[in-house]
Amino acid sequence: MKPYPMRALYAGALALALLCCCSCREPDAAKAAQEPAKPARLVVVVAPAREQTLTRTVEVQGALFPREKTVLAAQADGAISAVMADFGDRVAAGQVLCRIDPREYRLRLDSARAQLEQAQARLVNATANFHRASELKENGLIPQQQFDEISSTLRVARADAEAAANAVGLAQTKFDYTYVRAPFAAYVQKRMVSLGEHVGTGTPVYELIAIDPIKLRASIPERFVPRLRVGLPINLSVEANPERVYSGVVRRIAPALDDASRTLLIEAEVPNPDGSLRPGYFAHVTVNLGRDRALFVPQSAVMRYAGVSRVFVLEHGVLRSREVETGVTLDTGIEIVKGLRPGERVVTSDLDRLADGLKAVAKEQSPS
Repeated sequence: MKPYPMRALYAGALALALLCCCSCREPDAAKAAQEPAKPARLVVVVAPAREQTLTRTVEVQGALFPREKTVLAAQADGAISAVMADFGDRVAAGQVLCRIDPREYRLRLDSARAQLEQAQARLVNATANFHRASELKENGLIPQQQFDEISSTLRVARADAEAAANAVGLAQTKFDYTYVRAPFAAYVQKRMVSLGEHVGTGTPVYELIAIDPIKLRASIPERFVPRLRVGLPINLSVEANPERVYSGVVRRIAPALDDASRTLLIEAEVPNPDGSLRPGYFAHVTVNLGRDRALFVPQSAVMRYAGVSRVFVLEHGVLRSREVETGVTLDTGIEIVKGLRPGERVVTSDLDRLADGLKAVAKEQSPS
């Protein structure tokens, strides 16, 4: 048997060594393949919940009403002898609107004045007689009975003069009633009589409305009632002139809520010197309820589902899903009424990819 050459022996030894080496490394490679790769850090954009001054308002629908509305009735009997105002006219306080035939009332006034003059003349005469009688009585020149009669005549004359003066006053009042006057500055809403028409006491003759200032009435939801008070400013606009904004002030607040709607009626006065606001208009009303401090977060930090609002709060590197109660929405963000504290950091992006309990690293949101 021939011995193997030396080259063959070296080759065999080398192969054996490589086999041993590979056998030793295979378990390490398999172990490395089984270990999961370390996940990349979750980076989230956050912003702090900040307090800011908020002007509280409530927007409601309202309606406009006259400041005053009255139906004038005749206070004297007779025919309408003159008509000085008509439908749509603007009239001043005390302005004559129409006239009832005054001739009969003039005669009664003249008669009452004549009777007053006679009564005053009798009073002058009775007074003079009384003074003379007093002097005579002091000198014992007339009996007591005659003096008493003169004194009685004076008392009757005084009473007659007073009654005559009252009669003149009554006749003057009746005469004045033939002038139908506006009791306040107003617009004529209706004229109810015509020239020559006979009217009696109590017959309606004019309907007047005063609209400067004009009244606004609106119903405020129950949750805003605690903030209501007399003197609050309001703004309103009407469909007839939507670009113009009118200002007014709350003047009256109802003492009780409406049982059906759970709202509270308020009444405001709105200056209306040009008459551009008319009774019957509906108005979009904003009531300024005052200012206070409120907590806000960016709009992108709030997600809503099934009527529930939530935010993700980053606490010590861990995301926490938290239910919150929201308030008003402004350009600067959403008000958080309940569920957050000032300074807490909320996530503002990719909310649909987050879950409660995830670990994350904060990246502050750039100021807008």
